Amino acid sequence: MSSRSLLFRFTLLVIFLLISLPGVSGWTFQSWSVSPAVSELPPGTPVKAAFSLHFDSWETGSTFEKDNSLTMYTGLSNPQWVVRKIEAMEDQSPIIEPVPVRQTSLVRLDSWTLSYSGKRFDLSVQLTGTTPALNESGEISVIKLQEMTPGARPVAGSLVQKQIHVVVPTPEPVVTPGTPAIDLTPEATRAVTMVPAAPVTPAKKVTYSPGPEPLLITGVLAGLVCVGAVMRRKG
Repeated sequence: MSSRSLLFRFTLLVIFLLISLPGVSGWTFQSWSVSPAVSELPPGTPVKAAFSLHFDSWETGSTFEKDNSLTMYTGLSNPQWVVRKIEAMEDQSPIIEPVPVRQTSLVRLDSWTLSYSGKRFDLSVQLTGTTPALNESGEISVIKLQEMTPGARPVAGSLVQKQIHVVVPTPEPVVTPGTPAIDLTPEATRAVTMVPAAPVTPAKKVTYSPGPEPLLITGVLAGLVCVGAVMRRKG
């Protein structure tokens, strides 16, 4: 086989490999911060997150692969996104341009916004929301970034994910007002027999009937003496 034929086949192989390999984007994830900065939070807790993406075409030729898209997802409830594109200018103030996005859990940025050649810029992202009301404790994604191909396939090595553990409190038993708490001590389990008290008979009231007055008695005795004297005279 001639050297010219070998060179031709090698050239075809290189071209085939270049076509088969996916394009490389020049973006990096940086400056991550979250508040509260803890690993576990209860449901309904307000959360603030911020990060930036640096896009640089000097090494890859393009800040972002043409026709690809960048998806940003959050598991927070009521998410609010603020996205700004910041381009540093030599000897001048940076150019800050707001990027309009939908206020939903999933935000998609296309190559029209991200793909440039011969440029460097940063994408500043601020996110606010609350931890969701879950049925049980579990992990949620505060943010999840993924570069996607036109066929909606993830680009290998482009996944960035920051998670937090939402802890659902164990419900406490509800005590109805006015209901005494149940004491399960041995003393409380003893049977108590209630003996009704004997009926109380009211005391009989003693009445006092006064006898004949002394003056009346004296009069009767005097009369009897007189009668006796008269009877003796007649006899």
